[in-house]
Amino acid sequence: MKDIGVTYLGGSGFLVALGDIGLLFDASEHGQDRRVLPDRGDLSAFRKLYVFVSHGHDDHFSETIYGLCGENAVYIVGEDVPEPYRGVRMSPGDEQGFGPVSVRAFGSTDAGVSFLVTCAGITLFHAGDLNLWHWRDESSITEIEEAEKAFYACVEPIPKQIIDVAFFPVDPRQGSMYDAGAGYFVMTVKPKILIPMHFQGRADVAVRFAVTGETASTKVVALEEPGDHIELHIPDTDETAPDRRLRELLADESFGDTPEEKE
Repeated sequence: MKDIGVTYLGGSGFLVALGDIGLLFDASEHGQDRRVLPDRGDLSAFRKLYVFVSHGHDDHFSETIYGLCGENAVYIVGEDVPEPYRGVRMSPGDEQGFGPVSVRAFGSTDAGVSFLVTCAGITLFHAGDLNLWHWRDESSITEIEEAEKAFYACVEPIPKQIIDVAFFPVDPRQGSMYDAGAGYFVMTVKPKILIPMHFQGRADVAVRFAVTGETASTKVVALEEPGDHIELHIPDTDETAPDRRLRELLADESFGDTPEEKE
């Protein structure tokens, strides 16, 4: 059993703890919804810290992270993050190892990249701004078709049925199609767990998708407020019995318990 600690920072920001390794995704204090940055003391507890920035939009990126995370952190950023901000820049299709962390960059339907990250036997996917960005209530047929084509092309190369935890947008500004991208991702990529993000401070949207978006293959877990934390328990990989692995994950009564609930 592998334990993953996930803290929601608001927007599309998450701090993931894999033992003494920390993975920080798209942390920013900017945006219309309430957000928090991780505490410097919490970050210093990690033996190694890897900082991911999917793209340069200020609701996904803040220069504050460099002072907060320090010189010893490894910064891995989308190709559009401007100089002089440091970091290893990745474009869709790039793959690179950083010690115990392996990173593959995939496309986005907005700016930058999405990240597939493997560490300590766990595979994570952070979508950045990869989503099916259209407004069916307002967009033209041509706009909808173009958005769908671009989104499907970005999702197609992402490995299927290997992702343990995915972070993916559900944006209420899209009206009735707020969950179209996340729903397609669940049905085709089949992550074991999906955690909604980018929901503009509308926790009810994340909670709703946790009910409507869940399938036999994917558990949807809603973290509602910045600072919310959850401990996830992933069974060890048994490649000879992937279906049994999934059944164990979904049947685990302690799955998704918060630390308070486990005590």
